[in-house]
Amino acid sequence: MIPITIRQLQYFVGVYEEASFSKAAAREHCSQPALSAQIRNLEQILEHSLFDRSVSGVTPTAAGLRFYRYSIAILRSVNAARLEMAEVSGQFAGKVKMGLIPTVVRGLLPTFLPQFVEAHPMVDITLIQGFSDPLARSVLEQEIDFAVVLEPPKHEGIEITKIADDTMVLVSSPALGLAPGAPVRLAELPALNLVVPSPNHILRHNIERRIWTQEINVARILEMDTVHGMIDFVAHTGWATILPFTAVLCDVGSERLCINPISQPHLEANLYLIHLTRQPLSQVALAVIEELKRQAAAHRLVHKHAPA
Repeated sequence: MIPITIRQLQYFVGVYEEASFSKAAAREHCSQPALSAQIRNLEQILEHSLFDRSVSGVTPTAAGLRFYRYSIAILRSVNAARLEMAEVSGQFAGKVKMGLIPTVVRGLLPTFLPQFVEAHPMVDITLIQGFSDPLARSVLEQEIDFAVVLEPPKHEGIEITKIADDTMVLVSSPALGLAPGAPVRLAELPALNLVVPSPNHILRHNIERRIWTQEINVARILEMDTVHGMIDFVAHTGWATILPFTAVLCDVGSERLCINPISQPHLEANLYLIHLTRQPLSQVALAVIEELKRQAAAHRLVHKHAPA
């Protein structure tokens, strides 16, 4: 019997999850003819067609649906074995590549990363900052081990876990005249000059929806795709912005900013962990994630009990 290779399983899973040979080839960093040839060989070994090909795309057959479950289990076991062998020395050491959205980089990174790096000198960390969609693609292409995002993708190959609850807050300068820490109903405020992210950001969609339903009154809008830039801009002007509380953790009590919980409308900005279903996380990666969760929980308590 001709053996099935790990590469064939990876290529099959890629086509299954992307519903496209070309997208799977790009994800697996190989040519489309090479990937197609491996899938044909796999179908010959199994004596079953795994995909229905048509001009509209690729869909798994009944055999493909069943084989996917086995493929994921096998790849997960192989990857778990590799991790186990890498950790057999018993030392807490290794490499972790993570992707974080700008909100988390600004709000949580300063409180957790310096201590973690100091406590674990044999751990090498690579950090990539980006928006949710590009980070999800980096996870799928195995450029990073995991990512923390606002809006998790609906994708067959990605495992999603909520790691923190968060809500949006109104951020302005004292020039706007609001009482720091006082809950606000946005519809009851005068029309705001509002700084918002570009349309490719999930936060923009949430804010626009509330503008359309007249739950937020807006006089002018300025687009800006940098959290640091948005905060610095409103700190020196009469403009305001709406951001997850996590983004302004370091600014609570600051004289240059006024941070107000939003009582209406309720705007969530929960944080989600995403990683490959077929790739278990290493002990090092899990330790980083647990510390992130711990810091997020601690700051959530601060937010919950902040004076109104």
